[in-house]
Amino acid sequence: MELLACIRVLKWVRENAPWNSVTRVQVFTDSRYVKENLIRAREWKKNDWTNQHGEPRENSDLWKQLLSAHVKTGVTVHFEWTLGKKSPVLKRVDKAAKAAASRGGPDIDRGYKPGAIARSMLRGTATRFPAKGQSAVIRPYRKNLLGGGEEKVRFDIFSESTQSYVESCYAFASTDLAAELHRQHGYRVRFNDNSKYPQILELVEEVPLPKPLDDRW
Repeated sequence: MELLACIRVLKWVRENAPWNSVTRVQVFTDSRYVKENLIRAREWKKNDWTNQHGEPRENSDLWKQLLSAHVKTGVTVHFEWTLGKKSPVLKRVDKAAKAAASRGGPDIDRGYKPGAIARSMLRGTATRFPAKGQSAVIRPYRKNLLGGGEEKVRFDIFSESTQSYVESCYAFASTDLAAELHRQHGYRVRFNDNSKYPQILELVEEVPLPKPLDDRW
């Protein structure tokens, strides 16, 4: 939705321009994801929608649309980040967005694949797994379908020695292999030896995990 909102506003500018004496347009977004990746997205496009390590990027279909809409706007566009819901205008925008989400509409983002989602046993953002050809016990909690028959798998690493979860990470896997990694189950898997582009190569065995003590999970 953060990307789609920017795409729609740029199309609106193109369809309603020009205006006398208007030389540039400012787009305010409370999405750091959009603001911080606008420049990177152009490099992803040059690299066939992968980052500098060869990892496939999520939401490539929407990033393509945003870059295209940006070029076709016909006026200079500056994106600015702002903290959301901190002014009367932004509060009205938030209220309108929630109302629209509840109301629904005819448009369907057919490029989005939700995948399977659960919650991590740990707090914080998943980091790139330091793959060195090792095996580890993981508990998958989220999968996102990417292009090229690959999925991004987020998982918690389970330490058998301490019987605890020690880190939340992500790696990539083929769609066939990812289909075997059911969320909230434990698996011993083998990784490749590329820490900049970690991949799950093999599901070795299923491993029973202790039941969580906290019912929130």
